[in-house]
Amino acid sequence: MKKIIIAIALLGFLVLGNSCSKENDSYPAPSETLTGNVIDSVTGKPIQTEQPDGIRLQMLETSWSDNPIPWYFWIKPDGTFNNDKIFAATYKITPVDGPFFPVEGKSVVLKGKVNVDFIVTPFLNVEIVGKVQQNGNDVNLSYKISRAKAAYKITDARVFVSNTPYVSNGSNDNVFSTQNNNDLNGTPDETVLTTVYNAKITGLKSGRTYYVRVGARTNDNVSKRYNYSEEQAVTMP
Repeated sequence: MKKIIIAIALLGFLVLGNSCSKENDSYPAPSETLTGNVIDSVTGKPIQTEQPDGIRLQMLETSWSDNPIPWYFWIKPDGTFNNDKIFAATYKITPVDGPFFPVEGKSVVLKGKVNVDFIVTPFLNVEIVGKVQQNGNDVNLSYKISRAKAAYKITDARVFVSNTPYVSNGSNDNVFSTQNNNDLNGTPDETVLTTVYNAKITGLKSGRTYYVRVGARTNDNVSKRYNYSEEQAVTMP
């Protein structure tokens, strides 16, 4: 008899648990949309970055707590973001972890589709001068580094190459992307900022399209994230 009572009790718990699970599953999935740009204050364009290990948006849901636990999502390599799986609430949103000076977050009431832009000042601006030039199976380019605000020593620059778009430190062809590592630790920043650097990439394969981008960085943080130039594509004959 005792065994029968225990079995009935266990069955009741299982039924109750299954009922609760179904009730929890009936809640609607998050469907609010947050879009926008992280804009370079110097160029007025979305900041060039990479994904992952580029820039994240920190989300603090302030509707229900004075001490919310943050959650994050990556922005795209072109400096834009679009997340359509967020719960409706009030959030404090801040771009973080990027190679730029800290910015204040914004309080955003997220319901439906909301667009939010952030303006940041990058540690460095990197520009490919003119067009990347193809010469046989080689590519030649020039680049320069500038900055709107001084704070950290410029440490290095590198030309990244890949056969897929959005080439970066985390996504590149190592055979070609190690040909032009420019160590600037021993060069005064004043010299770096007034120099146009030349680079040559050799041994590229015929018939292929390559994407080229230059990155430079400072000794600002342990993450060692690059500021990037805009990407250029070059097709080999």
